Amino acid sequence: MRRAVALAALVAAFVFLAPLMAGAHSWYSEKRDPVTKKGCCGGSDCAQLVIEPGMLKGDPLGYRLSLTLEQARKINPSRRTGLDILIPWERVQPSEDGNFHLCIPRWDGVVLGDFYCFFAPPST
Repeated sequence: MRRAVALAALVAAFVFLAPLMAGAHSWYSEKRDPVTKKGCCGGSDCAQLVIEPGMLKGDPLGYRLSLTLEQARKINPSRRTGLDILIPWERVQPSEDGNFHLCIPRWDGVVLGDFYCFFAPPST
């Protein structure tokens, strides 16, 4: 009887939490870059950007973003190079959760683009 109750509680918790876990990534899939009009995410291209000192700086033309290979792989595990880019203001989108997020491609020896989409808290 205890096993049945425990199993029922586990199933109920999973049913409740599964949409929340899926929802954390699903909003990227619905977004497009406002300039290029390309989709933001192809599965494992996007993640929250945990800001470390020197990583993100304001620039008159946009955000200057520098990532080491290790930092870039936290966003896209298939990434093969670091990143040093200027994200123009017109390509910055409001974040749905108030955090910075970045969508980047892996690099296959041919430049596929520096980034797909960038999201910032609306107040920044």
